[in-house]
Amino acid sequence: MADQKYKTARQKPEYVYLDQLNVACKTYIVRVVVAEKGRDTLSSKKTVRFQTLLLKDEKGNRMRGTLFGDQIEAFEEALQYLGEYDISAAPIKFIDEKWRTELDQFPYQMAFGSRTVIQPVHPELGPIMPNYQPIASIPRTVDPDEKYDIVGVVLYVEEEPRKIEARDGKRESFVREIVVTDESCDQPLTISLWNDLTTPKFFDKLPNWAEAFQVIGFRALKPYTRRGFSMNSGMSTRIIYKPEGDRARELSDWANLFHQKILDRQTRVLEVKYPGENKKIVSIVELRRKKPSNTIQEELLWIEVTIQNAELEKVHAYTGCSNCWKRTNLPLQKRYSCTSCYKKECICTERTTFKFEASDGTGTMAFTTFNDDTERLFRRSAAEIYAIKEADDHNAFEAIQDMLSSKPFYIKVGPTSHLGQNNVLEWTLKGTSNQAKDANEKEKHQSMEQGNPEPVIPTPNMKGSSEKHTQDSPFTQTLELTQGDIESLKRKKALGKTPVQFQDEETEYEPPLSQFRAKKKLCFGGMTPEKN
Repeated sequence: MADQKYKTARQKPEYVYLDQLNVACKTYIVRVVVAEKGRDTLSSKKTVRFQTLLLKDEKGNRMRGTLFGDQIEAFEEALQYLGEYDISAAPIKFIDEKWRTELDQFPYQMAFGSRTVIQPVHPELGPIMPNYQPIASIPRTVDPDEKYDIVGVVLYVEEEPRKIEARDGKRESFVREIVVTDESCDQPLTISLWNDLTTPKFFDKLPNWAEAFQVIGFRALKPYTRRGFSMNSGMSTRIIYKPEGDRARELSDWANLFHQKILDRQTRVLEVKYPGENKKIVSIVELRRKKPSNTIQEELLWIEVTIQNAELEKVHAYTGCSNCWKRTNLPLQKRYSCTSCYKKECICTERTTFKFEASDGTGTMAFTTFNDDTERLFRRSAAEIYAIKEADDHNAFEAIQDMLSSKPFYIKVGPTSHLGQNNVLEWTLKGTSNQAKDANEKEKHQSMEQGNPEPVIPTPNMKGSSEKHTQDSPFTQTLELTQGDIESLKRKKALGKTPVQFQDEETEYEPPLSQFRAKKKLCFGGMTPEKN
């Protein structure tokens, strides 16, 4: 009888799945993969240091695991990102509802005590190293569960983090960009790093990015295809400043052999990131001659055009949200909560679009303007355009036709998202603005309007625990940014100085007054004044 009791007490643990675990489970074995491994994090009050893991079993069940304080270093090798383990005797703790996140499929989390046993399923494989891939080999079809490791040559590092508010206004995040390239793809890759990865402790290791082409690695990046193709950091992302392996060595050798090619790519990136006051004007035929290899996703150009055959039939008038322009069938001036932009105080108002062919003597291109741009183009409010369309008033539209066909105006164009996604160059009309605020910064903000892609992990409690079109100021002709300016910028960037600082220090040349004068032409913002 005593032997039987002893055998019962020492009963061999059985394999279970994560959905079978609860606080009462003491003797079990569960086989899991470390699907996510968060970074070392401080609680909001800076009193608790913790690291969050996301464990998955073969059925797809997931459970959060948490390491505290010195456990983070102690378990660094024992629980590796993407490693597969048999775990037994790990305490299962209840998570209070206020501490649960989107990671938590069940109201429990796994802790790691002194009796916890962690056994790797494939110990013969050794440490799990990054699987660096060429940029061109990363699929452009996004799988939310897929993450990729890359290694690249740094072309640009954003100076300071930018604050981004989520569309629902309930959360704010910080983002900072790094642009890299490699030999597999002409298009540079923009990597957006979020929140703790934007702090100086990560970026201080890149002080000479502008003149020394550093090769660095990134682990566990997520593709992002809303604006071309870029990548975001995630919960498991790590920046590796001295990457190792064959792929890293191959890229370093390429960077040494093709220095001028990398310099040309960096020059194009810097011209976009630091555009200056001038607007680069090209003809339609020059626009059509550009190739994907010498164009980048964020590039903006201007063309001077007229519209010879504007048609009222190509004007589309409708009622929509006063904030996001989403179509609605509600009565005009009706107040409502928009399900598209999540704004509670929206008004149903007049909205318009206009399809047209622009020409400049060298060729034609088809474009579509949306509401604000249509208003500036027609010199009419959306309500007036809506009334003309609803009344089918061709006499009123004839004055608009005459103006568009006789007075040249400037429109801003840029590549569609197909450039980054498919390496196909097509041009689309970009928005303009009368505001003094930098339109480039506004466009960056709108490109991140969804907010931080990483999950927000609260401090664990272990006690039972239609794209809006932005607008730019009217066109004014000024001097172009020269190659010498770009080289100077890179030298100053290496010294930690901003473009504003180096302008006063390095340039004493003042161009003739005649170079700043521009013809008076009809712009989306009105008549262009002469600049003194």
